[in-house]
Amino acid sequence: MKHFFLDILAFTTLFSSLLVITSKNPVIAVIFLISVFINAAGYLILLGVGFIGISYIIVYVGAITVLFLFVIMMINIKLTDILEVGSQYTKNLPLALAISSLFIYEFFTIMPFTFKNVSVISYILNTLTNLNSLYLNNNIYLSGNEVNTVFTSLIADTTFIQFTQLEAIGQGLYTYGAF
Repeated sequence: MKHFFLDILAFTTLFSSLLVITSKNPVIAVIFLISVFINAAGYLILLGVGFIGISYIIVYVGAITVLFLFVIMMINIKLTDILEVGSQYTKNLPLALAISSLFIYEFFTIMPFTFKNVSVISYILNTLTNLNSLYLNNNIYLSGNEVNTVFTSLIADTTFIQFTQLEAIGQGLYTYGAF
C-alpha cells in the first residue's frame, strides 16, 4: 500500500510540474508549484526522510512560493501581455532540445539498469559510457554489459551512518561545514 501511495505522489508531482510549465496564468502556475512541493514533501516523508520533507513545506511553500505569488500579484501582469510574447519563445527551441538531450544522456548514464532487450539503445549507452570513462579517466570497470563504479568513502558518509537525520545534519554543519 505504501508503494501505491508513493507512485500516486510521484505521478501527481510530475503532472503538477507539467501544469506549472504549460499554465498561461502565472497565479495558477504558482498554485501548481505549491502542489509540486507538497507532493514532493509527501513523497519524502513516506520514504522516511521526514526532516527534508517538512523543510520543503516550510521553506518552499511557506516562503518562496508565497513570495512568488505576492510579487506576481503586485506586478499585475495582464494575460493579453503574456499571450502576445508567446511566439517569441520558439527561437529557443534548439537550446531546449540540446539541454534535454544532455539531461537524458546524464540520466541514462547514472541510472543502474541496462536495456538488454533493446540492442540499439544498449549499444549506444555502452559506447557513451566507454567514451566517458576514457575521457574523464574514471574508475569504471567494464564486465560484460554491466558497469561497476568504484567509489571512495568520505567522512560525510560515515557521519550519516552513525547518527539520526537531525544529528547528522547538525554534525555536518557545525564540524566540517563550520568553515
